[in-house]
Amino acid sequence: MADLKLARIVADEAVRAKEDLERMGMRYARNADGSYMGYRACFSKKARSHVVENHFKPVVKALREEAAKRRLRAINGVTISNLVVQNGECAGAIGIQDGNLLAVQCPSVVIACGGGSALFAHNMYPADVTGDGYAMARRAGARMSNMEFVQAGIGLAWPVVNLFGNQLWEAVPRITNGKQEPFIFRYTGGCCTEEDAIAAKGGHFPFSVRDISRYVEIAVQQEITNGTPTERGNVYLDFLEVDFDRLFARENSQLKSMWPLTYKRFKELGADLYREKIEIACFAHAVNGGVRIDENGESSIPGVYAAGEAASGPHGADRLGGNMSVTCQVFGRRAGEAAARRAAGRRTPILSEKAVRQERDYLAGFGRISGERAEELLRRLKKESDAALLIVRNGPALESYLETLSGMEEELRTGADAETVGIEKRLELQNLIDTGRMIAESALARKESRGSHYRIDYPSMDPAYGQMMVI
Repeated sequence: MADLKLARIVADEAVRAKEDLERMGMRYARNADGSYMGYRACFSKKARSHVVENHFKPVVKALREEAAKRRLRAINGVTISNLVVQNGECAGAIGIQDGNLLAVQCPSVVIACGGGSALFAHNMYPADVTGDGYAMARRAGARMSNMEFVQAGIGLAWPVVNLFGNQLWEAVPRITNGKQEPFIFRYTGGCCTEEDAIAAKGGHFPFSVRDISRYVEIAVQQEITNGTPTERGNVYLDFLEVDFDRLFARENSQLKSMWPLTYKRFKELGADLYREKIEIACFAHAVNGGVRIDENGESSIPGVYAAGEAASGPHGADRLGGNMSVTCQVFGRRAGEAAARRAAGRRTPILSEKAVRQERDYLAGFGRISGERAEELLRRLKKESDAALLIVRNGPALESYLETLSGMEEELRTGADAETVGIEKRLELQNLIDTGRMIAESALARKESRGSHYRIDYPSMDPAYGQMMVI
């Protein structure tokens, strides 16, 4: 499901991306002898990933400081609403600043605003990752691909929300429902033991139908939805009966090197993994699909580029752990350089009065909804997305979800409340609806199970669907 040419570029240019960040001042975790600390990330047979303490905060800090050194101009407080395409190519973008329309005239635009996992109630992303790049690219006519492949996996749900790394599964923790009863064995169909399914999660964080670890997420999601969850709507996980001394004595134990950092991190977050039960759930993570790009990060619209999670092509139905970060760097550089070359060789386009008028009409088409009603719409959208798109999918549920999205869109467009929330919030809701629709339509069309896409009504992989789906 990946574009092999783009995957090759990631492999070839990953080292340069690492070195670029180091030149900007970022530091990777190292062992006592000064060597890089490495670990086996998802779907790996040997160590292939570097460790960044505090996740990606040091990456953001390094890039921010580099931007400051280069005195790059930033226009803050702007919500871009749509791209502008004139004569079949990029002419700029239009947005909102302080309630007024802001037009940016330029021959190149790079979409780098992340994915859309805020569509889900259970997600690990900031609240503003609302599929804006997907929605505006699609409205502009850009080709999209792999939107059905949404990565999801087990995450810490209480006492805080946090990633639950694949190395922790080496300890084979105990998972129980709200009654503190084991339950995963009820969902395996007798094809494996509960312990084997849990141990297999050590191979990768995200849910994938490629191995028996799939039963962990399938069981957790269905127990939360239709079984006996905890009072907070999760299930329990604990390490209380784990013999860590025996585990650490194993040859090539990944847990031994990663546990001190992991334990410290969780303790800071308020969870003592040696002594306490925690609560887990299935969380949406990265979207492997997005704007279909070429080797320069350019979309099907000349002058419109995309990078990072906004783009598709470098990843397939599954994604190697850490590779969303490296594609941000690799294709961020490629898209930036290509966009700069294009801009340098062209005159700045002049946005037509028609383009501005069309944008005014588009924004005026939103109805009046109060802040309270907007929040209720968002809660309902997230709940429906969890039920229809997260882990377990089926045809009737996807069709029902699409009908629900149409109803929400109608409500968003025809609302007539006495008070109204800002246009930015209404636009954000529309972008989430558009993103949910792309994911559901792609999932409905792929009548098979493959990688992160699981259809309970089509549980097997079908060779007939052995190609990237472009919409």
